[in-house]
Amino acid sequence: MKNLRLISMLFILFAFANLFSNDIVGKVIAVKDGDTIEVLQGKETYRIRLFGVDCPEKNQAFGNKAKQFTSDKCFGKKVTVRVNNKDMNGRYVADVILPDGNNLNVLLVKNGLAWHYKAYSKDKNLAKLEESARKNRIGLWADKNPIAPWDFRKGKKPDYTVSKKEGKYIASKNSKKYHKKSCKQAKEIKSANAIYFKDKNDAKKAGYAPCTYCKP
Repeated sequence: MKNLRLISMLFILFAFANLFSNDIVGKVIAVKDGDTIEVLQGKETYRIRLFGVDCPEKNQAFGNKAKQFTSDKCFGKKVTVRVNNKDMNGRYVADVILPDGNNLNVLLVKNGLAWHYKAYSKDKNLAKLEESARKNRIGLWADKNPIAPWDFRKGKKPDYTVSKKEGKYIASKNSKKYHKKSCKQAKEIKSANAIYFKDKNDAKKAGYAPCTYCKP
């Protein structure tokens, strides 16, 4: 009985290993977003989620640019998909190798169009590429307050507020107006509710409208 169980376990492990031991080689027939594509191999279509990277969502800043970049690089082309695993949505998580030998996952991070997905990847090269893109403000890193897609999916928003010393404009947590510091209405804001912004654009991005009294 023990031998039968052992044989069964070995068979399952062998089948699982074999599933991911073979590359998928086929034509890219769809680009869903920056990090998700569909590949046709023979008569079988595989949905591929790029391993180790997370691109901005479609309705997020740089989401469409990431999708266009991926489309330009691989749509209609024959690629090699090196499968790492399969996720809970049935997608094959993999590295995608382009016809010229470049790794699509790497290119996205290098060009500032994806985050290194550190929750699922410990790849040191991707980490270094993200650090370099951040330092040089490439792609999405040109934004002062880029928000990670995993936070964006949870509905989180970037924090544009700064310290009282740095802030040129002031608003209350209980209103949707921002003011000049010298504004009469600004002086009525309690310190516990006061928030500060470095410039007008940050206040607007945070959802605040200009005060009609002081017209900042």
